[in-house]
Amino acid sequence: MASTSLPSDSLARWIAGQRWFGAKSRRIVGVHVAERLRIGEATLYLVRIGLDDGALHTYAVPLLDAPPLSDAFDDPAFCRALLDVMRTGGRLGHERGALLGRPSAGFPADLPADVTVRRLAGEQSNTSVVFGDRLIVKHFRRLVAGVNPELEMSRYLTEHAAFASTPRLAGALEYLGADGSLATFAIAHALVPEATDGWRWLLARLRQDDGARPALRVLGRRTAELHLALARSTAGPAFDAERITAADVAAWTESVQAQLDAARAALGGRLPDGVPARVDGGGLDGLRGAVKIRHHGDFHLGQTLAVRDGEDFFIIDFEGEPLRPLEERRRKHTPLRDVAGLLRSLGYAAATAPAPEGWEELARAAFLDGYAAAAGRAPFLPAEAAAFSRALAVLELEKAAYEVVYEANNRPDWIAIPVRGLLRWGAPR
Repeated sequence: MASTSLPSDSLARWIAGQRWFGAKSRRIVGVHVAERLRIGEATLYLVRIGLDDGALHTYAVPLLDAPPLSDAFDDPAFCRALLDVMRTGGRLGHERGALLGRPSAGFPADLPADVTVRRLAGEQSNTSVVFGDRLIVKHFRRLVAGVNPELEMSRYLTEHAAFASTPRLAGALEYLGADGSLATFAIAHALVPEATDGWRWLLARLRQDDGARPALRVLGRRTAELHLALARSTAGPAFDAERITAADVAAWTESVQAQLDAARAALGGRLPDGVPARVDGGGLDGLRGAVKIRHHGDFHLGQTLAVRDGEDFFIIDFEGEPLRPLEERRRKHTPLRDVAGLLRSLGYAAATAPAPEGWEELARAAFLDGYAAAAGRAPFLPAEAAAFSRALAVLELEKAAYEVVYEANNRPDWIAIPVRGLLRWGAPR
């Protein structure tokens, strides 16, 4: 269906105010409806958002038909109707421009039609809905054509690696565009019973004056086990491990520099005093000869589930960093990027709780101890401990710089936390 213009200032204001809108540092200059799919008493709009920097993003915006503007994900009937398309492998829409259901072997055949529906609260760039005590479905608000790394990784970990510490894939919804392209709209996983979001779990433990270090060692082990499962892949070129070359190191160093430059721009053109403007060109050299693999790509406490109050953990949400293009998120890299991401998340927890003085260093050590014990002499690790530490420092810088840009676009009032991460990297060692 050809795009139709919708010159609606109210729609633009409503979208700009939503948590899932990921360009809050930009101004919306155009709103156009590319597709409308009727679903019960609601309409799923595919909306193209023009930004003042020339970018064009496509968002899935389901709205109830009755005014005022209301998000249809708050309507259980709408959520069940979407799930039915997935369950039945159905098709909703036109010959080109349709929502396609993709059930997996893990979809529960006995899920009742009138299953209870609960939308999850909290700050997310996506929208998650829980169905009874069986399924959780994550809906991607921004649609990007191409292979979604979360769907790809979930399928590999469920069907090839049989990795027990991630929820089982149940199915997906994909949007078939008028040009024949596919974009993942939703992914369903088995619900982990009695699990707590890892971020909320750790903040609660810190409020109880509990350092949670034994649990963080367990999380370190599960992280290493994920990397070992990915390193053992025989699933083909998309997953098989490859040697890290000098060209990889040079490209990765350049990418870290570009991320640091982006953080400088997000901070008004100036890095904090004490943060060097240039990345150490030799910081990643020690990775040469190890292997690069698929990895989580956006690993932090909110991408984990604590079960039995931290006796064990599940790892979730493999979509990668949402500000990066899909192909970049799917590239093989050192999995130490995941280690760096979790260490940065501990820094966020220390700043948010707030944590007792000295807690962050002890927590980092506990996580790294658990990781090293499980990883052993894994092929993705550098041979020398000093090379490990140097590489990790550069990768933490990369993550902190990414976080500066992310918070500028999504949560400007949080930007001081990643700035502290930059200062940590710039401090004498």
